[in-house]
Order: sequence, then structure tokens, then C-alpha cells
Amino acid sequence: MTTDPLDTTDGVPFAALAELRATCPVSQTSSGAYFLARYDDVLAATKNIGSFQASFREPGVVVPPEEQLISEIPEPRHSEIRRIINSAIAQHRLARVEPFVRELCHSLLDGVLARGGGDLVADYVTPIPATVIAHLLGVDPADHARFAEWSDLVVQSDYATKNRRADGEENEGLAGVAREFTDYLDAMIAQRAEMADPPDDFVTRLLNTEVDGIRLTPLEMRTQLAFLLMSGNETTRHLIGNLLETVCRDPALLARFGADPDLLTVGVEESLRHDPPIHVLIRDCIGAVAVADTPIPVGAKVAFGLAAANRDPSMYDAPDEFRLDRPRPKDHLGFGGGPHVCPGAQLARLEGRVALEVFCERVASARLVEGYAREPVPVFWAHGPRRLPAVLTASAGLETR
Repeated sequence: MTTDPLDTTDGVPFAALAELRATCPVSQTSSGAYFLARYDDVLAATKNIGSFQASFREPGVVVPPEEQLISEIPEPRHSEIRRIINSAIAQHRLARVEPFVRELCHSLLDGVLARGGGDLVADYVTPIPATVIAHLLGVDPADHARFAEWSDLVVQSDYATKNRRADGEENEGLAGVAREFTDYLDAMIAQRAEMADPPDDFVTRLLNTEVDGIRLTPLEMRTQLAFLLMSGNETTRHLIGNLLETVCRDPALLARFGADPDLLTVGVEESLRHDPPIHVLIRDCIGAVAVADTPIPVGAKVAFGLAAANRDPSMYDAPDEFRLDRPRPKDHLGFGGGPHVCPGAQLARLEGRVALEVFCERVASARLVEGYAREPVPVFWAHGPRRLPAVLTASAGLETR
């Protein structure tokens, strides 16, 4: 096999991933990274936090502890910060954001339906996650659109190299690629710290949350707030985009979702399995280990193939099919696995479900424009449509609300 499993020039190479699962479950990519292709191996690796540590940065980049994203913070500090974040974003608080998400989706779809369609990624999908996260943070609504721009700026930049390096060179980290963004977050944190009666938003809760006597510093808060925006925006955008591409290709599925909203939750889980919005996780090997009898040395880059694992026939019948009758719909690795599973998974699920529900309620028919071909997104580890040009017909009486 000559296809590199990390080469997404033409999209995620599902055929090559199937061949790797069958013939070489642990392989090396053209860059030298070890690639894990089977479900059992990927799941076990996500649980082995003593051997694998998240890192998307290039070798030689040294990050001060306060500027480490939660995904790359080693234990035991990782669990300490995760508990603080989880306490601030507890699921019972997420229920309060659902009406905002629903109203946002309706508002966005009003314009799309009035035009009879458009690019669903630009006109419907992209504004949702960044606007929701900005709302949770307590951002002025006038600035909501800037958060999507800032997220793309950082994710598509050379941020992985913009920090202090082992060779002594120094620069400004996150602020070096998005100074306006970091200044905005710093101002929000400082403002709420000084207020006698700050608003009940995520920034305030993060400021006031203490777990086992530990609080985050202002710089740690800025770093983790930036991470929540970047990861939540990228993941949720592609989750919703994949869902809409699926229903636009399958009129019967669109009708099923519209007639039975109880299927929506299962549909979100199946999309996370069938088309995980993050198709690969990159890790550093920090403790020598063997996977499927293949030794992996300390210092090696390791790629957890989520898309490969999620279509493993040893785990799923007819894995390449999108089905709503799987017995354990949540047993996928769409958000990773183990103790370091994506901390924003529940928020992404909520946004995906509501965006799909509003779409299926308001849209009677949807089709992709003739000649449509999926264009991969510019971030190599992400999996979703870059554009989704579609023609829509509104359900009777629901052209506008």
C-alpha cells in the first residue's frame, strides 16, 4: 500500500484505512509517525495516558505550563485542570443554552430558505459553534462573528511553532498569531475579576471555580478559553456539516428525521462514528510501549486513527453504511476515548442535534447542486465538507417563522 493514511489531499482515505486494518494495523506514515488503525488498539491507546500524551506541535517547541492547552498538559496537572473546566461547564448548565442554539439555527435558516438554498457550510453551519461558545463566554453579541474568524486564524496558522523553542528562540505563543483575540480574552477575564456582581457566564464561573484548593491563573484561563473555542468550533462545525451532507444525499433519511425527532440523537452518534469530525489524534509517545506487537519508542509521534477505528468490521456490521439501528450507538471514538476524551463532547452533541432538528423540521427537500464534490477542509486532522452548496425547499408554512 502506498497511500499515506494522513494524506487528506483527496479527503480521508477510507479504502487505504481498510487495507491497513486488515494487513498492517500499526504502520508508519511518510513523516515517520506510527499510525494505529484498529478499534481495539486505538481505544486501548486512548486509555494509556502513561505512554501517550497529546501534542500537535512540531519537535523542539517548548511551551510554558500556563500556555499549554488542556489536551497537551501531562498528568496529574491535566486532571486537575479538567476537573475545574468540567465543574464550570457542568451538563446541567448546558441545558440552559439549548434555547439559544435553537433560536440561532432558526434565524440562520430563515435567510437560507428565503434564498432557496446556498452554501450550507458558510450560511448555516459555520456561525453556529463559534456563536454558541461566544454566548457561553458572555461575549457581546456584536462580537460573536469575530470568534469564528479568530478560531480559523489560530487553527490554520503556524501556532504549533509559535512559542518558545528548545534552541533558545522565543516568540509570543498564541498572542503571536492572534494578538487581538488574546487581548479580548484578557480584557474579559480582568473585567469580571473586578466586578462586584459579574454576569453568570462561563468566564465568571471559571474565575470562581476551585477544585481541591486549585484555581486557574488568568493566563491559564485565557489558554483554556482559547482551546475551548478552537476545538469546539472545529469539531462541531464538521459534525454539523457531515450531518447535513448525509441528509442532503438521502431524501428518505431527511424524511425519517423530520417524522421522528427521537432518531436525531442516534443520527448524531452515527455521524460521529461514520464521519468523525476529527479523523485522527496526534500523540507523543512518552513511555516505551508495544501496540499489536509493534514497539513504539519514546519520542515517536503516534496517530490514533479515529476514522479507521470507527469503521472496523470487528466492531461494526457493514461499517461503511450509515445506519440508525446500531445496538450501542455511543460506542464510537468520534470524540476520542479514555480519561482524556474531548471535554466539549456534550456541547457538540447538543449543537449537532439541534441544528439537525431545526433543519429537518424546516426543510421539505434538500439536494446538493449538480456536480458537487466534497472539498477537504484545510486542517489535515479535521474531516468535513469545506462547502456544501444545496438547493432547499421549505416545509409548508415554515418558510419563515
